[in-house]
Amino acid sequence: MNLPAQIGNYKLECEIGRGASSEVWLARHAHLPDHAVAVKVLMTQEREAIRRFQREAAIAARLRHPHISRLLDYGYSQPFFYTILEYVPGGSLRQLLERRQRLPLAEALPIFRQIAAALDYAHGLGVIHRDVSPGNILVEQPGGRALLTDFGIARDNGTPITVTRAIMGTPGYLSPEHAQSATSVTHLSDLFSLGVVLYQMLAGQLPWDEIPGLPDNPGFSAPIPLRDRGVEGLPADVDRVLQTMLAIDPTRRFPSARAAVDELDRIVQRHEVPTRIVLPGATSAEKVQFQAGGVASNAVETILGPDLLRASIERAHRRADELRNPATVAAILDAWAAQDRYRLRRPLLGRLARLHKVASRNLYFYRLRLLYERRTQPVSEEEPDSKQQVFPVEPETERWAVALPPPRSFDDDRGARVPLPGSTRVIVCTACSGRGSTLCRRCGGKQRVLVTREVPAARTAAASAGSAARPTTGSDATAPVAPPRTEQVLVPCPECGGRGGVTCERCTGVGRLVQRQFFQWSRQSRLLQGSDTLPGLDQRWLAQACKSEVIYTQRQPGGIRPEWALIPTLANLAAEAQAATNDETRIALSELTVSFIPVTDIVFDLGKPGEHGLYKLTIYGFENAIPDDWRFFNWERVVFICVILFLLALLSVLLAFLLLG
Repeated sequence: MNLPAQIGNYKLECEIGRGASSEVWLARHAHLPDHAVAVKVLMTQEREAIRRFQREAAIAARLRHPHISRLLDYGYSQPFFYTILEYVPGGSLRQLLERRQRLPLAEALPIFRQIAAALDYAHGLGVIHRDVSPGNILVEQPGGRALLTDFGIARDNGTPITVTRAIMGTPGYLSPEHAQSATSVTHLSDLFSLGVVLYQMLAGQLPWDEIPGLPDNPGFSAPIPLRDRGVEGLPADVDRVLQTMLAIDPTRRFPSARAAVDELDRIVQRHEVPTRIVLPGATSAEKVQFQAGGVASNAVETILGPDLLRASIERAHRRADELRNPATVAAILDAWAAQDRYRLRRPLLGRLARLHKVASRNLYFYRLRLLYERRTQPVSEEEPDSKQQVFPVEPETERWAVALPPPRSFDDDRGARVPLPGSTRVIVCTACSGRGSTLCRRCGGKQRVLVTREVPAARTAAASAGSAARPTTGSDATAPVAPPRTEQVLVPCPECGGRGGVTCERCTGVGRLVQRQFFQWSRQSRLLQGSDTLPGLDQRWLAQACKSEVIYTQRQPGGIRPEWALIPTLANLAAEAQAATNDETRIALSELTVSFIPVTDIVFDLGKPGEHGLYKLTIYGFENAIPDDWRFFNWERVVFICVILFLLALLSVLLAFLLLG
């Protein structure tokens, strides 16, 4: 369809953009030639496209934000539906990147901030853009103002019309939820897309070599680090922000676009010159340079950033920002001094303190649960092949390759004996060489054995009669009794029944054996704990005074995650865990829980400048707790109380003497 030369009061000049079903033209008011606008014309008469075009206009009419393209009018000029939008000279971010490939952080960060602010505003009204991409971001030239445009597939919680299972958006900028269905997209999906835009501004490329979320490549992976794209001169923690925004699990992303902006701003600030503030009211000789910063960079946020629960982390950063204000620190010190019911602490400590430095960091606690699995060396066992069973032909499997019931918890398990697949075989009985019988151990196969037995009585009487024929005299008148006689004779072997052999005990006469290998498995749990060191800190006091916040819990089957060992304290725990493994013992399941307590160190003096007049205190937790410190006792009150107690004791002694006297 050919467009007319004029739509409404606006004369069309030239096409400045094109979408799947619409065209955008630069136009000028017929009677006000200096008034330029952008006219978006729907080029199809499809009913669903018309509904979406009308819905886009309705959503845009609700949005009033300096970084969202403003809707001026909406209408119908047969046969075209159209919207009148403010004209932004300069073109889209996509066109800017096509010309320059990549942008320095100083240029990319303002665009990122402005679009993040626009998204947070829209999300606050229940509107999800669902197509955040460089083609839908306008960059005004000159000036650099960035505007979010094209809410054509946006979802408004008040009037949802999304078709189930439909996938909408620009390929390359789709979140994992986009790949599931348009109905699965949330405001966190917009954050994912914004993370892709930020990555492309800095690297000039998408975060992956192959575009994910498409039918031929549905899987998502972690973004390629910026340094691998040749980007130099950026703080390393910028990668952590991008990894968090591009986390596959939406719950691991920043809770809002503003949170991502704040984190990126903190990273940039940490790499700039520390803030120095001269406290008012001090003479030139007493000027105090005050340095304050946010939460110090740490390995936990750098390495585990995409998997951390962000709410508590963001809360810690806000706390650190608040404590950069000297008035806030002074109020905490005053409140701490006033907490002592006996008023033994120096009063109004915060008003007296002159701050030199405030430095915040996170104190991390690590809990590593382990489930060790032991598999003994295989042992051969045999049984007679009496059933003549046919066994499946399968390759012999190494014992650690045998699939066992996966561990569901960290409970000890006595396990069981398990046959080794592929180890079953039928062999000739070596005891009988397959004959089924062995030589009788008693007769040695001769079937007969010599036995000693007494001569029968008849034969003994005959021998006695022969001796009686001889004459006897004197004392020999009485006939002598012949002693019993024995003889050796061959008899059938009683062990084998005269057969010379017996049934083989090993194969029970079959002549064959079924041989298998078995191993024994068992599981045993173990707990390792560690924390970042704070010398001299009373751990009991800390546990009672402050509550630690859990920010990470991950399980890893079959060992320990490699990234855990990159954190210094965890590296020691991982080494200790691995030291208990050997050829028979491995880690079947591990679970790491990381919690933290934010801490802030303050350095100040009490009117005595110089190194020896400086004090250091640490404020712990979100509770802003401070441990007892004798250096800040109200010594005048302590001495006064001691004198009073001494006088009372002396008075008691005198009264006792008087009463006894």
